[in-house]
Amino acid sequence: MVHSFLALSAEAVMALVFPVLIWAVIAYFLLSLIKTLRDGVEHLQQLHRIPCDRCRYYTGSHYLKCPVHPLTAFSQEAIKCQDFESATNSQPHTGCPQPRDKDQLIYRQ
Repeated sequence: MVHSFLALSAEAVMALVFPVLIWAVIAYFLLSLIKTLRDGVEHLQQLHRIPCDRCRYYTGSHYLKCPVHPLTAFSQEAIKCQDFESATNSQPHTGCPQPRDKDQLIYRQ
C-alpha cells in the first residue's frame, strides 16, 4: 500500500513538474529573444548616428573613406567627430578641384 502511494505521488509530481519546466523553457526562450531583438535595435540606432556618409569630406572611395580621419571613419569613434561638416550645406568634397570651363583643361601629349 505504501508502494502504490509513492508511485501515484511520483506520477502526480511528474505530471506537474514537466509542464512547468516546459513553460519555463518557453518563457526563457521568448525573453531571451526579446532581449536580443532590443539589443539589435539599440546597436542599429547607434550605427545610424555615425555621420560619415553625410560629411563633406566623405570621398565615396573604399580605399580612403575620409582623408581627415582615415582610421576612425565609419566607426563608433566617428560619432563625435570634431571635423564633421554637413555635405548638404556645402559642396561635397571631391578631392582635387575641378576646372570650371573647358578652356582651363590641360591636355598632356
